[in-house]
Amino acid sequence: MYGALLAAPLWAIAVAVKVVSVALPGRRPDWGRDLLCWSAGMAAAAAVITYTIGLGSVQWEASEAESGASSSPAVPCRSLPPGTLDRLAGHEPSYVPLGFDCLLDDGSVVAGSGPYTLLNAVAAAFALAAVLALITVGFVDEHRARSARRGGVPEGGSTGSLSA
Repeated sequence: MYGALLAAPLWAIAVAVKVVSVALPGRRPDWGRDLLCWSAGMAAAAAVITYTIGLGSVQWEASEAESGASSSPAVPCRSLPPGTLDRLAGHEPSYVPLGFDCLLDDGSVVAGSGPYTLLNAVAAAFALAAVLALITVGFVDEHRARSARRGGVPEGGSTGSLSA
């Protein structure tokens, strides 16, 4: 988790530098495809960073609930309504999806409080963005290949002949 917390600001700086470089003039002709590939990689990195931070948070809460004074009930389960809190029998960390489950005496499970729903949604959104960017790169490459076969010059491509 600590490594992910240190990587997050570096990721943000890299994204900011890339945004500035895209906004400035003097780009290469094929900058669009490269930007899509770079964006896919950065979205995948953001998904891993977000999930790792959430994973560390779940592990931290589980560790805190197992030792020390005032460790029971677990912190995510303390915000349950009073009637439900009286029936609390235990807790269970969940790593996929991220979460903290509070086990009641009748065997039912109640979700504990915490940022886990948001972390799951953000990690999934970044992962989906990475996949969509890679799919788009495939479509761009296919479009360029078909344009070249028809004799047209793909955008950002060279004007030279493709045949030997």
